[in-house]
Amino acid sequence: MSETIYLNVQQSSEIQRPVIRIDDVAEVFCENKSVKKQVQKIVITEFESIKEFKKVFSTCYLIQLITATVPNCQVESIGETEFIVYYKPVGKQSVWKDRCKSFLVCLIAFFGAAFSIMTFNTDVTTPELFNQLYELFTGTPAEGPGILQLMYSIGLFLGVILFFNHGGRYKLTNDPTPLQVQMRQYEQGVNQAFIIDAERNQVSKDVD
Repeated sequence: MSETIYLNVQQSSEIQRPVIRIDDVAEVFCENKSVKKQVQKIVITEFESIKEFKKVFSTCYLIQLITATVPNCQVESIGETEFIVYYKPVGKQSVWKDRCKSFLVCLIAFFGAAFSIMTFNTDVTTPELFNQLYELFTGTPAEGPGILQLMYSIGLFLGVILFFNHGGRYKLTNDPTPLQVQMRQYEQGVNQAFIIDAERNQVSKDVD
């Protein structure tokens, strides 16, 4: 009796071990538990590089490996037709280097956002508008920053928190933040570009 094996391959997988098995890149389902474990342990490839490396594989290649290991089986693929394996070995990078990188990114984001806000306010003459509003309602010219500037700053801060749905380690809702959505779209674009380039250069691992 032939076994039906369902294979749900993910578009990309990040692996830290040099030996890559089917269980690392796909979900496997089969009513026969022993066959499922046998398929999960099938070795796809073994990276010999000590540096980060990535390679494109075809799902047909996985089906070829499975049928060669489990005779008289039927493989149903319900995932991606091609996928990427990102090999990132565990290194001994210093903790202070990671902290310096994080601190540098925070500085760039902070001063970049501050510069954008200041140039926008200058372009639309926000300070002059506040002075005119203050003089209109009070009848006296404004002398330096006042209540309008304070409320505007608080509103700007709250608006950023509400828009990005994120404040420190806490999220206002369970929805992904706009930044997370953009990062996932960027990740999908990078994966698709790398897969297409691998196909054109014929460097992807496919069936023989």
